[in-house]
Amino acid sequence: MKKMVIRPSSATAAGSKSMKVSATKLLSRYYMVLLVLALCVGVGIAQPTFWSVSNLSNVLFQTAYIGIAACGMTVLIASGLIDLSVAGVIAVSSIAVARILPVGTVELAVLIALLLGMLFGFVNGLLVGVVKIPPFIATLGSNYLFLGAAFMWTQGKVVAISSRNYRMITTQRITGVIPVSLVVFLILIGVTYFLLQHTYLGRGARSVGSNAVAAGLAGIGVVRTKILVYAFSGMCAAVSGVFLAGRLSSTEGNMAIGIEMTVIAAVVVGGTSMRGGRATVFGTLVGSIFFAVLSSALNLIGVSSYWQYVVTGMVLVAAISFGNRKLTMLEVRGES
Repeated sequence: MKKMVIRPSSATAAGSKSMKVSATKLLSRYYMVLLVLALCVGVGIAQPTFWSVSNLSNVLFQTAYIGIAACGMTVLIASGLIDLSVAGVIAVSSIAVARILPVGTVELAVLIALLLGMLFGFVNGLLVGVVKIPPFIATLGSNYLFLGAAFMWTQGKVVAISSRNYRMITTQRITGVIPVSLVVFLILIGVTYFLLQHTYLGRGARSVGSNAVAAGLAGIGVVRTKILVYAFSGMCAAVSGVFLAGRLSSTEGNMAIGIEMTVIAAVVVGGTSMRGGRATVFGTLVGSIFFAVLSSALNLIGVSSYWQYVVTGMVLVAAISFGNRKLTMLEVRGES
């Protein structure tokens, strides 16, 4: 008597394969969210003080500080560009606030800081778009220029923030936990998403990032696009500087040195391609949270600041390697 062998139907097999592919895609897209959750749980178990109100508030502020600057960097990297002058822009814009507050209003000080940030971004855009200096070299040079201006303006000294109202506004906490800077960051996330997905400038930026020559032949103003996205990035860096100055109640030339690496890492870890043409604003949000939580974890564990640079560098290299591999796989499948 023959045994009956029941084989799965082709439809069932296809459905199972489709579910596996969907699960793989989902994991590939949201792996950073799972990593952030795992990091929070792990640190919370090792150091219960991680969940204290004061520490959570610090983490949220750090998220906003990194993330606001990362919004501008996301648009730049999507355009195939980079900005290494973030620390210089933050320093000068913050010092401008400290200098203007004793003789002007809070609104005027913030406005001047934002205009300075946009001006510095405009200068970077001219160097890259008009003078044709490679972005890495142009913004590295301008960073030294801006930092030099900051040190000369302060004569190498710390400049205190004199306005009590300014400190109160920039460090205000909603419900005692959520800093107002985080609200500004979330609003800026929405603005950046709209800019990239629903404006001519955003579509042009992504086109320039994919292929600048083809974008120019298609009628997109490549030079104008580069100048505008650098101006946007400069403004975002200035906003970060405005909140950092209020947080520290003082400003100085070296107040943000090294932040550009963390900002770039947050954008790249989030999934924006260093090759340009592709960007994920949600990924930038998650990447900013990741580095804020990582910094808090390392501090709570007692890791020195020197080793924190090493960890950030390792994460950045790993993220770029993973991103390049992922992009190559998408290109092979025809999904890029």
